[in-house]
Amino acid sequence: MKTILFALAILTMSGCSGLNQTDKQFSSHAESVNVLFLQIPGNTMERANNLVPKDADVKTVHSTPSDMTSVIGILNRLIGIETVSISGNLESE
Repeated sequence: MKTILFALAILTMSGCSGLNQTDKQFSSHAESVNVLFLQIPGNTMERANNLVPKDADVKTVHSTPSDMTSVIGILNRLIGIETVSISGNLESE
């Protein structure tokens, strides 16, 4: 029973993604829950990149550690929350 409740809790913790945009700047973000090296609902970098406008000049990309070369990265991939934020300027024509 505890296993089923744990699985339901993980499945209901969906990540989110979104885009804030003005006529000159933008900021996109995506979040995922990491459980045993699985990202739920999916790859955060890919989701954040898909929200970047076509005429964008990316200035900053920030992500939480999720590599396999650091202790913090490994712990975050086992159980944690991963965030990606991309921001920059919109090119004017």
